[in-house]
Amino acid sequence: MHATRLALVTLSIALLAGCATTSHPLGMTEDEWARLSPEQQLDARQHQAELDQEERARRAEAARLAAEQERLEQDRREARLRDAGPGEVVHCVLQDAEGYLGGDWRTAEPVGFAVLRGDTKVIDIPEIDRSTRRVQAEARYNGAQVELCRPNRNTCTTLAATPNQLQRGVERHIDLERVARGTLYCDTPAHRTRTRHRTSD
Repeated sequence: MHATRLALVTLSIALLAGCATTSHPLGMTEDEWARLSPEQQLDARQHQAELDQEERARRAEAARLAAEQERLEQDRREARLRDAGPGEVVHCVLQDAEGYLGGDWRTAEPVGFAVLRGDTKVIDIPEIDRSTRRVQAEARYNGAQVELCRPNRNTCTTLAATPNQLQRGVERHIDLERVARGTLYCDTPAHRTRTRHRTSD
């Protein structure tokens, strides 16, 4: 039995490395499976079950670590938001907007977001009355300008302003290729008022 199991382990490694596609355990082909005795087939099934369990455990651990990392990152952002000084965080609203959804421009819900200086935040822009359909943009802030960018592309639209202008509030029309277009209003928390200053395109 020990020799048989050792042979099956060796065979499983070779077959898995070869990326064989089959419904039989350990990546065996129909002919390889047919040559096994019932005892060997049972042992192969048991070994496959062990491998599957180990893989599930690896995936669960990877998911746990990813969730923990995301939680820590979210805690860090929230702490920075609470402790942010003047000009360290910008608050924005994208309104009167359309999103590029389903291959066409469609009316989008207003979206509000806050971005810390030096951070990148993923923004969901949902279709109005159909929130399950949405397009994403990446928002960035460097203290002097807010960028909305197409994910994984070098395409951005920029709202640039002085610190004083951002304190009063800045508004401009944006048009981000195949993502969103509309009115973007941004201001910083310090001395926030309803006064808006429109920048030139």
